[in-house]
Amino acid sequence: MSDSSLIAKAEKMKTYSNAIWLDSIKNMQSWLETNLKGALSQQSASGKDILTVFVVYDLPGRDCHALASNGELLANDNDWARYKSEYIDVIEGHLKTYKSQPVVLIVEPDSLANMVTNLESTPACRDSEKYYMDGHAYLIKKFGVLPHVAMYLDIGHAFWLGWDDNREKAGKVYAKVISSGSPGKVRGFTDNVANYTPWEDPTLSRGPETEWNPCPDEKRYLQAIHKDFKAAGISSVYFVCDTSRNGKKVDRKHPGEWCNQTGVGVGARPQASPVSGMDYLDAFYWIKPLGESDGTSDESAVRFDGYCGHETAMKPAPEAGQWFQKHFEQGLKNANPPL
Repeated sequence: MSDSSLIAKAEKMKTYSNAIWLDSIKNMQSWLETNLKGALSQQSASGKDILTVFVVYDLPGRDCHALASNGELLANDNDWARYKSEYIDVIEGHLKTYKSQPVVLIVEPDSLANMVTNLESTPACRDSEKYYMDGHAYLIKKFGVLPHVAMYLDIGHAFWLGWDDNREKAGKVYAKVISSGSPGKVRGFTDNVANYTPWEDPTLSRGPETEWNPCPDEKRYLQAIHKDFKAAGISSVYFVCDTSRNGKKVDRKHPGEWCNQTGVGVGARPQASPVSGMDYLDAFYWIKPLGESDGTSDESAVRFDGYCGHETAMKPAPEAGQWFQKHFEQGLKNANPPL
């Protein structure tokens, strides 16, 4: 970048933490212990707890309802065995080694939300169902017994599970999943991961524009799903909301648009207990790194998803996870509150 004002904003961004994505076995091997070791060093030097946040994201058949973020492991028994032995078990070993420092795990974005809404419509999700459900049970049993680890299961976003029937079904699905992982414990849930839905949007209400969604922003979504999950018998219902890219209402013409949206802006800064009166909201946090692409706009690419070719998706865009400088710069310019 040559714009001095953008450079200053980027430098300010560096003063806040961001989640670390363990989105392949190789990346887990590269990033997990390195960051745990670094956090321990900081903790020892400062005398204060240093929290590290990781995203666990490598289920067999990952991203079953889309194409842009399909993973390395397929929905078959061989890759299911690899997920357990080469991925989850290795993470568990490192977490047990670095047991004197707090760790948060954001667990498998999009997976369980797909189990709520897309089993009937999407064959790939039906093929992945066993591995998604068994995978969660396995990792909850492993990680959920570690006292220094807090887990948050992903619940999509307001324009995925916000409707009354979806929230009711979600309560049953998530209660079953958490029970299957006993005696492991789950702290709560994470919403809006890698999405753009504003925390508050007073311009929207339940009506034709929102397809009669009673939860047209993340605040109203969490208020509603907190009640629903409690009613479903889930005892620990706390939330971490991803505010990395929802500071400005993006240009999307439909609230379901999710790929590289134009008009993006960095949202609220990472902060614990950020909203008065919502003691079940643990934090705002930057989970999706601003500047990492949601998916390629190259229609000839194997992982091209049609949403990444829509009018309000910024183009040309690289593959999911690769650096997207133009999107990053727009997010800096539109930051709300300003950087």
